[in-house]
Amino acid sequence: MNTLVAVPVVRTHGVMGTMASVHVHDHVDAAVVETAIEAMWAELDRLEDLFSTFRDSSAISRINAGQLHVLDAGPEVIEVLDACTWLEHVSHGAFRARRPGDTLLDPAGFVKGWAAELAAQHLDRAGLQHWYLSVGGDIQTRGSRADGSPWCVGIADPNDSLACRAMVEVRGEAVATSGTAARGLHLWDGRTGNTACDLASMTVVGPHLTWADAFATTAFVMGLDGLDWVSRFDGYRALAITLDGDVLTRDAEWCHASMA
Repeated sequence: MNTLVAVPVVRTHGVMGTMASVHVHDHVDAAVVETAIEAMWAELDRLEDLFSTFRDSSAISRINAGQLHVLDAGPEVIEVLDACTWLEHVSHGAFRARRPGDTLLDPAGFVKGWAAELAAQHLDRAGLQHWYLSVGGDIQTRGSRADGSPWCVGIADPNDSLACRAMVEVRGEAVATSGTAARGLHLWDGRTGNTACDLASMTVVGPHLTWADAFATTAFVMGLDGLDWVSRFDGYRALAITLDGDVLTRDAEWCHASMA
């Protein structure tokens, strides 16, 4: 006899140097949910093995070591590097998979969101319609919560991990934030090679986590100009938090909340 899950189902998994979590709000067979989640975790692990610059056996590390030609690295590696090249072009160099003057590849600014969205396809294939996946705080959603309400994602205060500066309600959209809160000054401007330090955080909302994450990283290093840059892409909107704590956006759909 099949057992229907009691909603919500919550599972966590360590991957890519961070924590991933999934919340499933479908009222379906429990085995279907668990199988889909395990397949998703396995896919995230596989993609980490492929792209990690910290593992000597990864395709990226082998390319950097001269042990593997890019064209022999497989279609997923070529897809990611092609996307990085496109981002470099449309951002006029703000995004780069190599620092200026450096020959070593590091597509980390693109891979996490791409990998999370790719892995989440296991949930779609299983017929799940109401879930959200978070990988290091970057979120892809489907449908709504069990009670029919939209997913409500808080935008953290970069200067106070217990405070929330804004909220956005989403149904099927992705939310990604780049900034200094979790890892300090770690993002660099591909045009100069210098650490980006003009903003505290940049959040992008849009239909796909692949691009929401990539756009957030790119727009962050652009500073406030990144808000206008993101608005060029249909379906994507951005919100910046300045070093002084001001919350700025070009889009009226954001719902601001003073919750500190």
